[in-house]
Amino acid sequence: MPEPTPYTERTEITLLGRRLQVLDLTREISPDIPVYPGHMKVAMWDHLTHAESKLRIGDSPFRGYAVKGISFCDHDSTHMDAIYHFNPDRPDLSIDTFAIEHCFTDGAWIDVSDVAPRTHITRDRVERALDDAGIAQLPQGGTLLYYTGAAKLWDAQDALGYVSQYPGLDAEASRFILDAGVVNVLTDAVSTDNPADSAYPNHTAHAEYLVNHTEIVANIEKIPRHDGFGVIVVPLRLVGATGSPVRIFAVWE
Repeated sequence: MPEPTPYTERTEITLLGRRLQVLDLTREISPDIPVYPGHMKVAMWDHLTHAESKLRIGDSPFRGYAVKGISFCDHDSTHMDAIYHFNPDRPDLSIDTFAIEHCFTDGAWIDVSDVAPRTHITRDRVERALDDAGIAQLPQGGTLLYYTGAAKLWDAQDALGYVSQYPGLDAEASRFILDAGVVNVLTDAVSTDNPADSAYPNHTAHAEYLVNHTEIVANIEKIPRHDGFGVIVVPLRLVGATGSPVRIFAVWE
């Protein structure tokens, strides 16, 4: 029997008779990853080893089975924020209520990596990034991804830098994007907000507009076109949770 195909972040698949390129935009989950200041770190342990389960099975040809215990925050690694996260009036909009149709959308991405860490990404900078990318308009009912360059700190294993050195969208830029009708906003940074601004203007705008956003996204800058691709992002159905780890793929022909 052949070995399973090893993991690669980019591959080619056939789906519904069409050949598609797929790029994984998801970070790993492990005890070693950076987490947002104040959030719970990831813990993983051997809940049951192969040898321990073999003792329970007794006289059997099977070699036993193993299971891991996992404990983590609902905002660790690549994750989606529920509207309830910053809107205490909407506990009904916890992450398990995220609409299925919003898991499969048209996407566009922009590069704002020249914006200094711990400063704001303004509406003017977003509009210039859209012009630079040749994006005439944001995809209504779709997804916007924006690349800050913070991902380089993750790749450099600079945990403290990753959770503190990045820019965030200001209130005007946030409302400009949301007024365009997108249903999800994704960033490579640990947060959509400038860490030097404790007012959280982007989180606040999303809570007001009832629109989700997604943080700690990998490989945005590796998507080979700025629009004309699809985004698949799927949260877990964690009942009542304020967020969820997600698996994200960019897909194009």
